[in-house]
Amino acid sequence: MTLVVDTFKTLLPSKSKLTPSGWTSFNAPCCVHKGHRADTRKRGGVRFDNNGIIYHCFNCKYASSWQPGSQIPEKLKTLARWLHASDDTINQLILESLKTEGIDTDIRIVSTAPVTQFPEKPLPAGSLLLSEWATKIDSLSPNLNSLFINVLEYLISRVYQNPLDYNFYWNTDSSFKDRVIIPFTWQGKNVGFTARKIKPSKLKYLSDQPTHFVFNTDAQRENQQYVLVTEGPFDALAVNGVGLLTNGITDKQAEIINTLGKEVILIPDQDFAGLELYKRAIELNWSIAVPTWADEIKDAADAVTQYGKIFVVVDAISTAQKGSVKITLAKDKFVYKLERLN
Repeated sequence: MTLVVDTFKTLLPSKSKLTPSGWTSFNAPCCVHKGHRADTRKRGGVRFDNNGIIYHCFNCKYASSWQPGSQIPEKLKTLARWLHASDDTINQLILESLKTEGIDTDIRIVSTAPVTQFPEKPLPAGSLLLSEWATKIDSLSPNLNSLFINVLEYLISRVYQNPLDYNFYWNTDSSFKDRVIIPFTWQGKNVGFTARKIKPSKLKYLSDQPTHFVFNTDAQRENQQYVLVTEGPFDALAVNGVGLLTNGITDKQAEIINTLGKEVILIPDQDFAGLELYKRAIELNWSIAVPTWADEIKDAADAVTQYGKIFVVVDAISTAQKGSVKITLAKDKFVYKLERLN
């Protein structure tokens, strides 16, 4: 057993009961904090498997876990407090977990075999490459002509000096005429799309994408040392990286990215939503960039517009942090920065 497990065991109620299946059951302290009645039927359960901790409440469904090599997650710290742990005990758990950093965390199996398949799917009917629309511009109505020019100007403002050279699409349908369409490809086949509004809107993206899809994997090359992982599609295109299309990472997405066989560096958006990626970087043993961008720069695409692609890529690689201690410190500084700005 680890010292983390031994310390956590001291927090369990005296009337805990070990079940034949290996769970230690006790009245779950989480239920009242989740809006339920106080548990009196010992529905909280904890297992100590592989020198780690697994907790699950079979009433309110609160759950958390820890394994050697990772930091204590916030939900497990909260559970410890609900079990009346003192601040000193919480700090002891944190320190002991940091001592386990590096245990089996550098082991990663990389496979070149496809990890999944996504069904082929066409773009919205009537979608054409911007370069094709450029040859038809004389046949467009004045209104559509103006909209097409607006799309080009928007892309130029996003660093694409010649948008016609890229794999961007447009559609004159009312749902898409003020949007630029970015196809989602997987192994050379189209599997979905996202349509980005070119003007401020609550509905920024209209998307049809497969579950667990990772954008721009087809553009990654064998001779790359790194794969840069961003949130949005324009961010990924700006740095020749891949895009999560959200601020979280599913296990299947992580598997797809690991299959590329490169050193992974996450570049989070500079907002509170990006904090989720710090936690996942630790769990996945990936690196996370700590950009030196100005405060007003919010994502990789904006940074490339401001500084240029080479600066942003080199900055991501040179500031990348790895391991629970370094990433936790970087996260704390990031939170301080965000709180200072808001």
